[in-house]
Amino acid sequence: MVSSVNIRGTTRLIGIIGDPIAQAKSPAAVNPLFAARGADIVSVPLHVPAKDLTTIWAGLKAMPNLVGFGITLPHKQTAIDLCDSLDPVAVRVGAVNFVRRERDGSFRGYQFDGKGFVRGLRSKGIAMEGRDALIIGAGGASVAIAFALVEAGANCITVSNRTFDKAEALAETVNADFGRKVAKAGKPEPEAGQLVINATSLGLQDTDALPLNPDLLQPSMTFAEVIAQPETTRLLALAAAKGVETHSGMHMITGQANLTVDHICELWA
Repeated sequence: MVSSVNIRGTTRLIGIIGDPIAQAKSPAAVNPLFAARGADIVSVPLHVPAKDLTTIWAGLKAMPNLVGFGITLPHKQTAIDLCDSLDPVAVRVGAVNFVRRERDGSFRGYQFDGKGFVRGLRSKGIAMEGRDALIIGAGGASVAIAFALVEAGANCITVSNRTFDKAEALAETVNADFGRKVAKAGKPEPEAGQLVINATSLGLQDTDALPLNPDLLQPSMTFAEVIAQPETTRLLALAAAKGVETHSGMHMITGQANLTVDHICELWA
């Protein structure tokens, strides 16, 4: 794929910022899409330590040929205050995962986690309409996914988190926004037929604790990861061995890649 990317002095850049960044999959996902459109734009990983975010942000803004960047852990929430303006979905979710340089040079924050996740599920024919979902974790990605699932027609969302108050706050945010009780806080105990989502970072390492007891997974469920690296986490492998339909975090990356490329090309291709 890399051979199809032609970098010149005129090439515009988008980055992906995070700490660590070695696990970033999005450059490999978006660069072929830019190339296929004939857009002179390329994505590169940028290692941005948390303590240096403000300094590096100012540097990114001062580079006229940098037209945007994706944001991964741990910057999704701290970046909110650094953006010049925010898309309504980013405000609602309270986290940013993509920043675009607008025509006036300002940095506007967007949130594609939820839309990318839902697009990934749809690409694999996984049903969401009228279905109950269990989301494990209550960080930025969880909020975005909860909103997107309700919009996609999910019946009820249960949010589970080590800190129960945080799960409760997320559920209340969703309910307030939709004006009905569609979300609640609960235990990480999946029920028959549910769409079960691991939206924690547990699973990046093989030595990580498991976010739920795999013995509770059963074939009527779908188990989905937000983690894309490794592509098959230990929990995905355990779920598949029990006959559970599984969904890798890579599909969320692919879903977001198309959204990102559309968004950047709208102004900069």
